[in-house]
Amino acid sequence: MSRAHPLGIAVFGAGDIAVRHAEALRVEPGVRLTAVAEPEAARREAFAARYGIERTAADYRELLRMEGVDAVLILTPHHLHHPMVLESLRARKHVICEKPMGRTAAECDAMLAEAASTGCSLYITHSLRCDFFYQTAMRRIGEGAIGRPILGSFRWFTDELVRLDDPRHWKGTVDRSGGGVFIDGGCHVADLGNAFFGRARRVSASGSRLVAALPDRGEDNGAFVVEYFSGATCAFALSFTAGRAFRRERFGAGMNADIYGTEGHLEGGYLLRDADFRRFCIEHRPGRDDVTYPPPREEDRTIDSDFVRSILTGAPPPVTAMDARNAVAVVEAAYRSLRSGRIEDVDWRS
Repeated sequence: MSRAHPLGIAVFGAGDIAVRHAEALRVEPGVRLTAVAEPEAARREAFAARYGIERTAADYRELLRMEGVDAVLILTPHHLHHPMVLESLRARKHVICEKPMGRTAAECDAMLAEAASTGCSLYITHSLRCDFFYQTAMRRIGEGAIGRPILGSFRWFTDELVRLDDPRHWKGTVDRSGGGVFIDGGCHVADLGNAFFGRARRVSASGSRLVAALPDRGEDNGAFVVEYFSGATCAFALSFTAGRAFRRERFGAGMNADIYGTEGHLEGGYLLRDADFRRFCIEHRPGRDDVTYPPPREEDRTIDSDFVRSILTGAPPPVTAMDARNAVAVVEAAYRSLRSGRIEDVDWRS
């Protein structure tokens, strides 16, 4: 598909995560960051100046009426994803939205229906689909290196206590975020579990607010176990606060994953300790030496780049909106399990 002009992208939200997305898109061929919407004036103008964006607005709806806006990049708190996605699609804009797709599967289903109705593209930024470990592990599984995947575990942790204890911030709030660490980090790794093991069947969960002080926050530590229709099982341990114990001075976060197959085992993930970022993937097979795969020195792709290429060329994206919806469905079953104390079925869609 050829275009007479660059793909004009409007950014909704100019917080810290917007910088990461903008840095990727500013060097992407055939793309122009054309406008930004952000209610905080100082943040909005600083972001616009940094990326040479001429058009700004406090209200994102103004950007939907502007000429030259072909697509929108939604980087806002979780409760705004649903209305912003629907209004953008109705305005006939392609949409790239930060994960989670929505707070509930019902919100996600409404977005999918609107995208189907308008014919516009809808993408959700499950960025771990472009992570070194996931890419390497999926390639080796596809090559038969570990046989059939039958068991897995993910340990995902970060350092969110400052934002959790800020009464003005939305992070981890039950109403705006949709819950605590399950809908946040859990949505990330639940998507990877679905990619590795297939259709999720049912979930059992345990978790609570153990460290954060504010009563409107959801669970800050917990775990859920997913059984898949393949018979495989995967456990997900999640923490909003363990990164504080891992860091030296500034920030700590990480993901450790193990994927066990009938013929071998893959382990890997990433660890961030202050400014030290390490990625790894190790393959273990009976009767053979371990293989440690070297990560690239620099990322050669981002999920934003993949989505832009999909819009421009029709190439398949690394993760679909239906994939993102089913990750939310797994998390939603985990929340039902938290409330009921029982194993809960996943509301999966094919």
